Amino acid sequence: MEKVTIIIDGREVEGIKDQSVLDVARENGIPIPALCYHPEVSTSGGSCRVCLVEAHQNERMRLVTSCNYPVRAGLEIRTDTDLVRRIRKGVLELLLARVPDSEVIRDMARDYGVGEPRFFKDEGEDNRYKCIACGLCTLVCEEVVGVCAISMLNRSREKAPGTPYHKASNACIGCGACVYVCPTSAISMKDEGDTRTIWGKQFTMIRCSVCGNPYIPDAQVDWIVKTTGKDKAFFEKCPDHR
Repeated sequence: MEKVTIIIDGREVEGIKDQSVLDVARENGIPIPALCYHPEVSTSGGSCRVCLVEAHQNERMRLVTSCNYPVRAGLEIRTDTDLVRRIRKGVLELLLARVPDSEVIRDMARDYGVGEPRFFKDEGEDNRYKCIACGLCTLVCEEVVGVCAISMLNRSREKAPGTPYHKASNACIGCGACVYVCPTSAISMKDEGDTRTIWGKQFTMIRCSVCGNPYIPDAQVDWIVKTTGKDKAFFEKCPDHR
């Protein structure tokens, strides 16, 4: 792996060639806001635009999304200029108009001085108010879990994740990975006793043999056993009691 030195906000830091600017910044304690990024999945293409920064190289400046912009020797990044803050503020204002019910977006917008958005507020149903269509949920379902139970449906303002034809998916194992990775808490998952409900489907939860708490769907256990060959008895106890 080829190491390169770049400058972020006037500070020399080291990274690996082709590593994302966002990764290098975070490894060095330099904050850059981001919503559609997660280190465990491939980039969603900078869809949220919140991580925009100035990239200076060869006497040129470009505005780039730091989550998928590769580091190169001689690169200088500026994360908090007046221009960056102004554009980021505009992006957050647009996101707030799209997802006015999202506490995460409201808090981020407030930090950048955004009050009531000037744009027409989106109308929708249920938790689509909070969905920014970043696609992280579909990526983690495909790349980490490996079941591809959900995908991005529709286009434009109607774009949102869902199961095929909005019906209960036979592929879904109820693991909830999509819920945990969602940056705006847009996906509904309800655990009640021995039952978990997600994407319109109910799953029976397995209880820990020690503490008695339900902690994992039986469908997820079956999937793990089938794909890895792990002994099902391993899941009789929750992680806290193994």
